[in-house]
Amino acid sequence: MRKIIIVGAGASGVYLSILLKQSHPSLDVIVLEANKTPLKKLLATGNGRCNLSNKEMNISHYEGDQLDLVKDIVEDFNMEEAMKSLGLYTKYMGNLLYPRSEQAKSVKNILMSHAENLGVVFLYEQKVVDIYYDGTYHIKTETSHYHSDGVVLAMGTPAGKLSTMDDRQKILRHLDLSMKKMTPSLTQMITHPVYKQLKGVRVKGHFTLEKDGRILREEDGELLFTQYGVSGIAVMQLSRCYEEGCRLHIDMMKEYTKEELKDIIDSLQELEHPYDGLVPYQISALLEKTKPLPFLKDLTLEVKELREAQYAQVMSGGILLENVNSSLESKKYPHLYAMGELLNVTGDCGGYNLHFALACAKRIARDLKE
Repeated sequence: MRKIIIVGAGASGVYLSILLKQSHPSLDVIVLEANKTPLKKLLATGNGRCNLSNKEMNISHYEGDQLDLVKDIVEDFNMEEAMKSLGLYTKYMGNLLYPRSEQAKSVKNILMSHAENLGVVFLYEQKVVDIYYDGTYHIKTETSHYHSDGVVLAMGTPAGKLSTMDDRQKILRHLDLSMKKMTPSLTQMITHPVYKQLKGVRVKGHFTLEKDGRILREEDGELLFTQYGVSGIAVMQLSRCYEEGCRLHIDMMKEYTKEELKDIIDSLQELEHPYDGLVPYQISALLEKTKPLPFLKDLTLEVKELREAQYAQVMSGGILLENVNSSLESKKYPHLYAMGELLNVTGDCGGYNLHFALACAKRIARDLKE
């Protein structure tokens, strides 16, 4: 193989280009990117600090098909060592791994410096519209037509405002790859009712997603009331298990039993504003107009739907792993690989998706090296 094209200059695509040029200096590595610049989503991850990985790297934090393969890939990759080998030092803040600088810009600079110095060719504003194979791979963009001996599909998903919204299934329509429809995940919930008077209020507690008495998932953490429903890390984690017709149960006082909380509420009734010392003032004002105990211990919201793809961190669905072997190479097409978010694998918030993406790059690079 003399030339390989990587579709997508996200984290996995750029990292793979480095690994390929390190092991095969004479290989032509070309990266096609739809945007004007690379690594746009990486710069936004972790609120600009770039949450690289998580100390609790357990398969229970992932969903998708072929989870045994996913487990093998994520456990076979050491993010700390991988970044250190490039000159990027990291640190844990709790369970979350960040660059020591706590700046995503540092990660971008390191990755791009290595890739460009190794001779990787980046072509920007190249929105891929079609890929097909007739013994050679043809990659068509809106303005050009490329050929290559191998292709790596690293175009991610439409999740987030920094992603292109194009339908990945349409782009891959001439390749026989089975895919699960992509839907928003790790995103906010549109609910009924909406408590607009609580917009911007954050509460910590225990949150349960339920449908017809069946618990879909539970989370401890923080919830944010919004003008459309609810947001926050706990809500985004729960959104991965969303089913039509489900409900969200909010326990803002998980440290108290109902009986204990009732005693507290009763003891406050002599005060002019009984709940000001118990909850944020916006909730306090609302409690004076409703029954406080059920509101605080089991506020139940109907989840009408999840917010659209542009507001999501990732998408569930994608290319099924049954299409690829343990090296993420297509079982039907030689030297066609898929990785990262484009695969039917999603992880929790907390560095799991970025870890999987770079772990995929390592797996593919090792296969091509061998």
